[in-house]
Amino acid sequence: MIKVKDNNYEDLEQALADIPTDNKEEIIIDVQGVIKGQLRIAKPHLRIRNATFINNYGGYEILDDGIKRGTFRSYTLFIDADDVTLENVKVINDSGYDHGQAIALMIDGDRFKAQNCEISSYQDTLFLAPLPQEEYEKGGFRGPLENRERKMRKAVFENCLIEGSIDFIFGGGEGYFHNCEIRSRNIHRDINGYVCAPSTPKEQKYGFIFDGCDFTSEEGMEYSVYLGRPWRDHGKCLIIDSRIGKHIVKEGYSDWDKERARSTSEFKETGNIDLGLKDRVAWMKEVNNQDIEYIDRLRKDESI
Repeated sequence: MIKVKDNNYEDLEQALADIPTDNKEEIIIDVQGVIKGQLRIAKPHLRIRNATFINNYGGYEILDDGIKRGTFRSYTLFIDADDVTLENVKVINDSGYDHGQAIALMIDGDRFKAQNCEISSYQDTLFLAPLPQEEYEKGGFRGPLENRERKMRKAVFENCLIEGSIDFIFGGGEGYFHNCEIRSRNIHRDINGYVCAPSTPKEQKYGFIFDGCDFTSEEGMEYSVYLGRPWRDHGKCLIIDSRIGKHIVKEGYSDWDKERARSTSEFKETGNIDLGLKDRVAWMKEVNNQDIEYIDRLRKDESI
């Protein structure tokens, strides 16, 4: 039974359909159950609680149009509205590590928040819009976002578990991850993945910020994972006051075979406890006072 205010529903899609498109008040939806398949949430000011969203759609699957599903048609849950909050929610793409890109949570709404949530897949677990302006290969952005205006989005993740393998936190949006566990999953390769792949627009000051997070892994992954690589040349990531496990390679970051991105991207660290070897790339940037001041505002919930 799904509870919305004083009403009960058997079907979440029907509950969402009854909410006005221009809704302006926070509406709590208590799901208390499992939702299978794909779901798009396009109503603003919702707080969704106690749900498990799950599918098993992988990017390599060929669909009825004769084209592979690809990254942006693989999502489990698509947040397509502003001011949506997930609380005690699991979002899972269960396709496995050998089925290509498999988004669990795709966000193209501003001021999104996740509290005490679990977001799980392998490759491309979590996407934060906007997309880059241009794709590298034809059809690479095929899906509901490809023809949209690229709008900057901000999201906050508090006390969440986010797990995956290759580029499992990616996109151009600003994501603030506070007190989260960032878990790398074993795909049984010499290089087991990359935690994040930001495509931050050039004019955007911040991309992904990990504050007080634990970077962990499954067993047997020592020195086989990079913290990040730039999906586009100006990708930005800052890791502060976090604990970094032995699964991370000593260099920390890859330039994705784009030497030009060494000067334009911004990967930064400060105040971290590194449990493994550490000999970071020479092109990593320095944290400055402006960065610290901005993070202080984030901690006080003043900037989202």
